[in-house]
Amino acid sequence: MELHLYYAIILLGAVAAVFKLILYPAFFSPLAKIPNAHWSCSFSPIWIFWMKWTKQENSRIYKLHLEKGPAVRLGPDLVSVNCYEDGLKKIYHGGFPKPEFYFNGFAVYGTDNLFTIKDNQTHAAHKKALASCFSKSSVMSSQTARSASRDILFNRVLPLIHNASIENKPIEVMDLTYAYLLDTFVQWQFGRSIASNLVEDEKERRFYLDGFLAVAEYTFWQYHFPRLVTMFQKIGIYIIPKRVLAAFEGVEKWNLEKCDQAQQLLASGKDLAVDDQPVAFEPALKGMSEVQGKPKMYANRLSLASDMFSLNSGAFETSGNTSTYLLYELSRHPEWQTKLREELLGLSPSLKHEPGKIVEVDDITNPQDIDKLPILHAVLMETLRLWPSVPGAQPRVVPRPCTLGGYHNIPAGTTVQAYASVLHRMPHVFLEPEKWKPERWLDSTPEQLALMRKWFWGFGSGGRMCLGIHFAYYSIKYFFGSVYSNFTTTIHDHGDMEASDGYLAGPKGHRLELQFHRLE
Repeated sequence: MELHLYYAIILLGAVAAVFKLILYPAFFSPLAKIPNAHWSCSFSPIWIFWMKWTKQENSRIYKLHLEKGPAVRLGPDLVSVNCYEDGLKKIYHGGFPKPEFYFNGFAVYGTDNLFTIKDNQTHAAHKKALASCFSKSSVMSSQTARSASRDILFNRVLPLIHNASIENKPIEVMDLTYAYLLDTFVQWQFGRSIASNLVEDEKERRFYLDGFLAVAEYTFWQYHFPRLVTMFQKIGIYIIPKRVLAAFEGVEKWNLEKCDQAQQLLASGKDLAVDDQPVAFEPALKGMSEVQGKPKMYANRLSLASDMFSLNSGAFETSGNTSTYLLYELSRHPEWQTKLREELLGLSPSLKHEPGKIVEVDDITNPQDIDKLPILHAVLMETLRLWPSVPGAQPRVVPRPCTLGGYHNIPAGTTVQAYASVLHRMPHVFLEPEKWKPERWLDSTPEQLALMRKWFWGFGSGGRMCLGIHFAYYSIKYFFGSVYSNFTTTIHDHGDMEASDGYLAGPKGHRLELQFHRLE
């Protein structure tokens, strides 16, 4: 009798497990009404992990939304949403919190930063100190930013391009744009005396870029299985190789040293020149620590450094990928180079580069005038649309039962996400979505333009959208305005220009060589 009871208990347990793990999620959960990406998705995350591992997630999700509508179930408690009113607006403007994914992938020094903080209330309080210096009016009027443009763009980048054009030598522009954008941001962030010089210093460039980018090959493990990575490391097995970890730690140290130098610069009490103002670091320091703190011992040192790292690394990688694709598209479409150059000729003072002349801040074209150029803005917007630098999923956690994508009672705790690479290719919003057509931003009707802007997700949306959006526009537009005021470009050679399929994306071949031709 006892044996029969024992077997009965085992059977009931097995039935309960089958119901909970398979039958309920597949047939009875509110999510069961949402079409599955694959038959296994209702009770297993294996399919979506396979998509990520084989680097076909973004492209497959796009096709699924075209076939199945605005909501697709990717796992037992994971849903992709691809609509505006009942999707983007509700999730990202509605303050849905972030999941662990962001901490796993983007925390440094073992601590949160502005990008990884889960709940929006904590994030808003943390962001408050930095918000003013990143506003459009602050960036556009910043003399420190203009000084950085003078030093890096006009006195380093343009002379380098000029010399290459005279010698008829191609330039690999992906690393060049990375270097320009990082140097420009870091000088504005920390001040001129603490600035980097990746544009001219090949050793520093290779140290930083190789150290930072090498980990990209292992992000699947870092993003989704960090505990497994740590567990194996404890027994001497490195899923992420030691050399990669050591190189990335070197970049973290580089950033931490700049924070320490900036803190001591402010603690010195010296009057700082306008081009030596640590514009982004100073308000963060005052909001999180104390200006007069002891060297390397000031409060919240690592948290502050984590914020600074998230800002400068994001400034160069995402904008660098965008700039690379914009150079690629303009070089393939010389007619748009001509249109852009004709527009740039209307600037006063012009962005004309005179070889050998050291440019002063007062010589530089007003950034507000550059920002207003419609053709420059159109080619940039179209590049951000077709080649989003963050095409992958932006997950959030449902805080309370709600309706999304037309499906009711989505349970609290469900992870929901949208993809820029999917949103930007919806044919009812962006006609001929696979084509690079800047004219869509110039010639569309007001109604169509308003629709495109709602669905445009180049910098995210809501309270957690990219803090550096205005600095990104500023630095990219200055670069392209200056380059095409002085040169035309043609493609010399390149690697695979197809975008890598992942959370972040740049050309798979990571190489674009251009020939620059001096304009008379």
